[in-house]
Amino acid sequence: MAGTAFVSGGSGYIAGFLIRQLIENGWTVHTSIRSLARESEVRGWLNVANDRLEFFQADLSRDDGWAEAMAGCTHVAHVASPFPLNVPKNPDDLIIPAREGALRALRFAKAAGVKRFVLTSSVAAVAYGRPKGDYMFTEKDWTDITYPGVMPYPQSKTIAERS
Repeated sequence: MAGTAFVSGGSGYIAGFLIRQLIENGWTVHTSIRSLARESEVRGWLNVANDRLEFFQADLSRDDGWAEAMAGCTHVAHVASPFPLNVPKNPDDLIIPAREGALRALRFAKAAGVKRFVLTSSVAAVAYGRPKGDYMFTEKDWTDITYPGVMPYPQSKTIAERS
């Protein structure tokens, strides 16, 4: 069942793998990047059929570009989330775009009539904020973002997924 899918965060590591797999399996892919100035660079390292891949400028913190990127798509994989090289001084620098970006992607997918929406997450959304020790995680577990020492990235992933 091939069609057209949207993958957010097209310049990211996980998105790259997903885009390649989709195209190899006959899909046309729409993907977002924050700046179209990077399109040539990203196309180069993705190394896929260019006629099956279309780039759109869209940012997690703005509505611009999302409707166009999802137009005609039946499936969405929301992969984009801020991933800093350094710990930000203000946790909201990660939390707000992660949460608002996930909600924005859901809102625009619904408006576009998307049939299937997949939100990628991370072990960061469940594994932090508890004392050290052996622990069997289940679908009921979430990172305790109030636990001392929980860094902004696990906070952002937890809040985005729970929103």
